[in-house]
Amino acid sequence: MSGKFGQASNTRKSVEWYSPQWIFHELGLQFDLDPCSPHDMQTAVPARVKYTIFDNGLTSPWFGLVWLNPPYGPDVSLWMQAMLSHNNGVALVFSRTDATWFQQAMRAAQTTLFLSGRIAFVPGHENRHKKSRAGAGTALFGFGNEAATGVRRLAHRGVLFDRPANPPPHTAAIRRSMQTTLPFYELNRGHSCTH
Repeated sequence: MSGKFGQASNTRKSVEWYSPQWIFHELGLQFDLDPCSPHDMQTAVPARVKYTIFDNGLTSPWFGLVWLNPPYGPDVSLWMQAMLSHNNGVALVFSRTDATWFQQAMRAAQTTLFLSGRIAFVPGHENRHKKSRAGAGTALFGFGNEAATGVRRLAHRGVLFDRPANPPPHTAAIRRSMQTTLPFYELNRGHSCTH
């Protein structure tokens, strides 16, 4: 898609945009895994293990508390499916409330935070000459108690929604349906990642 809704474009846009340090400082979390780490740049993500494009974070095993800032392109739903299946971590994504994957994540996450304004991301190598302000609003999802606690620390930066203690029965069905979708994906495709 081009920058305008409804217009298709054949031009490839870079997905190299990384999370700023302040997010991790305020979350106050140490992550076990970042499945979308760049291979040629050091980022602020405090993760013990970082998968790059060469590891293919969609097919490599996920473990512990995961930080996910997926490539902002057509594969974002696949990354979110993986997070929903893992169900332990923080995901930072564009606020695409009309997208099926976004609505499924809101139903499944313990906490959802809609950040106010636009985040100034750190540009990757391909984007050094571009402005780093996000092209859309951003949301943080907290899956699991530890992640939700971290996301709540940023509540002053936007509007926070906590899932009820007893989620609707359809939440488990959503997770099951998303788990069956991922294996059918063409997993040998290359995936570039962003933070």
